[in-house]
Amino acid sequence: MTRLTFIFAATLAAAACLLGGIAGPAFAVTPDDVMHDRLMLLRGFIDRAGASRSFHFPPAPQVRAGGLGGSQWPADPWTGAPMTPGDGRGHYRYTVSPSRRSYRLVGHLTGGAIVLRGGMPRSVMLAYDHRGEESLNLIRQYIETWARAHDGLYPLGGDVAATGAVGLQAGRQYWPSNPWDHHVMGQRSDSGSFSYEVAPDRSTYALRLHRALKHDYVLMSATGAAPWRQLLTRLEDQALHRGARVLAGYVDRWALKHGGELPKAAVLAARSARPGWPPDPITGSGMRPGVRPGTYSYAPGAAGAYTLTVHLRSGEIEAGGTAPTPVASARGSGFPLP
Repeated sequence: MTRLTFIFAATLAAAACLLGGIAGPAFAVTPDDVMHDRLMLLRGFIDRAGASRSFHFPPAPQVRAGGLGGSQWPADPWTGAPMTPGDGRGHYRYTVSPSRRSYRLVGHLTGGAIVLRGGMPRSVMLAYDHRGEESLNLIRQYIETWARAHDGLYPLGGDVAATGAVGLQAGRQYWPSNPWDHHVMGQRSDSGSFSYEVAPDRSTYALRLHRALKHDYVLMSATGAAPWRQLLTRLEDQALHRGARVLAGYVDRWALKHGGELPKAAVLAARSARPGWPPDPITGSGMRPGVRPGTYSYAPGAAGAYTLTVHLRSGEIEAGGTAPTPVASARGSGFPLP
């Protein structure tokens, strides 16, 4: 009981000290500290404006008092006046990328600067790219439907549009939109748009989606005018699937043999003519780096991680991953190094 009484008395004493105004050690807040907080507030205004415009961040002239709505604009800690663009103490400098998807914000202190960067979240960019891929596959279905109704001939370039012959054909009820600007998806060079190329005899075509985070997503004519073309496309893609596994196995075995170090892209490219290298079923030669069907894209990363994309007739396959360490077994280790 004596111990409980002592604890209770100590608690009351501490409370009395606080109520009596006895405070702990105080930390001085400098104008530079305030500048940091107000720059973070300004960054919040910019991020909010960008998010409300589908992650199109405001142009530089708008980032000033009264330019981003009715928010209370942060004040210069030294003068008390609203913060303005400039390169001196208490000022900021805001620059936005040409696409307006990212920005840089610099706040100037007494003897230095704070640099903040912001932009469209990578997860949103990835989602937009995926949505674009789905939309391109839908456009491809429309092209194939149109060809079946026109003796197997694929449409001309100008016909592949929402207001073209492909977009206006019977049974077509929806044309996809560009996820980046929410306008009708069309043939342009910006992210979320596509390009369409048809052979002079109109027997084959290529559709390319322009992505933000990766190279173009390519779809080739899959069905064609005759059943033999459909079968050939499937066989070629099956061979490329096998080639992707062999390439990934090669990267893994190289890492095991070289103490976990990944092969450089030039090492893989130099081996395309060696025996045992997976063939490109479209050309008959060894698979080489590139973006057309029958080629691959490879990039080594950190900590044994790498990307490996094999381009098919009907899309692509991701075969990258993390190479095993020398103490683990490699996938496909039964294959000799070419």
